[in-house]
Amino acid sequence: MTQPEKALRIRLKRAAHAVKQPTAPRARCSSFYGRPVVAFALMTVAAYGLMLAIASISSTSSLTASAQTKAVVELGSPAPDMAFTTVDGAQRRLSEFRGRPVMLWFIATWCPSCKAATRAVAAKFDRLKQSGIQIIQLKLYNNLGYRGPTIEDFAKRYAGSVAPSPDWLWGDASQVGSHTYDPWGYPDVYFLIDKDGILQMADLTPHVTMRKILAFAASVQS
Repeated sequence: MTQPEKALRIRLKRAAHAVKQPTAPRARCSSFYGRPVVAFALMTVAAYGLMLAIASISSTSSLTASAQTKAVVELGSPAPDMAFTTVDGAQRRLSEFRGRPVMLWFIATWCPSCKAATRAVAAKFDRLKQSGIQIIQLKLYNNLGYRGPTIEDFAKRYAGSVAPSPDWLWGDASQVGSHTYDPWGYPDVYFLIDKDGILQMADLTPHVTMRKILAFAASVQS
């Protein structure tokens, strides 16, 4: 095992321990992208699989054949278009935002990491807004099978006064969109897309990886 792989495994273990299972329901999710699953252990496996895919496409500037087979979405390639529904009921598509950089972020509203990350992004929102970034924060399909607040209530509670900004859209991802970008169902993953619609970066937990988001913001600022 290479040193980067060892470091990745350590990070994965820490990330898995940092995400806690919701208190209800305790024993079983009703649905995971429409299929039954047992307990939150599968979420840990999901986190591991997603991190492997992200690591495989993030560790080098050019994709290897192996990395391409692991990645669902590929760095340096056009971000797949997807539909989502905003809190006001409007049907939108990712492709509508071509021409400005986008932070596409998938969460579950019961997720402790997602709450902390939303507060962290809200604290840096003015800086991100100045760079022209459009934040699109979406609840994963069916909230990954667990109960939680609506995305609208989540936004009000954890983003506070900046939640209504048109530069920070909130909504619900479709089943297809959720599975395209987050097939493992990890509840705090984001993708940074440039103004030409090219996927530049993917990572987890914005409150931990904020420096990467701010670096992206600086690089796209006109």
